[in-house]
Amino acid sequence: MSADIIYIHLETVSNLILSYGISLQDFAGALKRLPSHLLLLTAVDPNDNVDSHTGFNVIGGTDDILDYFDDRKITVHKWIDFEQSLYLEQLTPIEVSQLLYLGHAYTHLESPFYYKLQNNYVYLTLPDQTVKTYYRYLEQFYRVLNRSLKRHLQEQLPEARFLFRRRSTIPNIDPIILKQLQPLFIDGALFSFEEIGFLQKEIHIPIYGLTGRFRAVNDAWTNNVQEKVAELIYDQSLQKWRLSVFNEAAFSSQGLF
Repeated sequence: MSADIIYIHLETVSNLILSYGISLQDFAGALKRLPSHLLLLTAVDPNDNVDSHTGFNVIGGTDDILDYFDDRKITVHKWIDFEQSLYLEQLTPIEVSQLLYLGHAYTHLESPFYYKLQNNYVYLTLPDQTVKTYYRYLEQFYRVLNRSLKRHLQEQLPEARFLFRRRSTIPNIDPIILKQLQPLFIDGALFSFEEIGFLQKEIHIPIYGLTGRFRAVNDAWTNNVQEKVAELIYDQSLQKWRLSVFNEAAFSSQGLF
């Protein structure tokens, strides 16, 4: 899929985000603190570090984790973070089997947040290149979304790259604005950077509400019944963001993932 979009679907019970267009670099760059260790849920590579108790590959240390995140040759990322290697030894066979299921079926059997692992995240690249990310603290997601929105704005248009030569020149979006979108995320929302509009010194990013399940192949999202329900607007002269809502009803949805 070549469309320049960000798609978000939120399941509030387990703090699960299904997304498209948010990169692993967006995720890692937005975190205040990187995970201490990663337990990889992909196929085991015996040439890399393997935990003897669980049988999974593990990565520890900031440098190695950053190398893993930045390795463009790796197209599928499936991992769960954990605090201490000692905690892995305390996992029961049932808990290890739950982790195997998580990596294989891309969904959780019980809570995706383990007391023994003290994990804050689960990151799963699906076969269609959408990504499921579990956040222990959902406010972390809005930091990631903020970074991704700013990156897409820079990359899409030559005009935007000229206006905003450095990411630091674009102010962060107020988290209150992004959290206002949460009801829309429950049914599914899509930011279309292909349809960015310029009005005087304002940049308008359309936001669509999708009534059908998003498919990240062959631009199929355009075949869903959709409506432009809002715009995210950046005012260059004021260096401020605001949200313009067209359909208030879309923001009161109580739909589930």
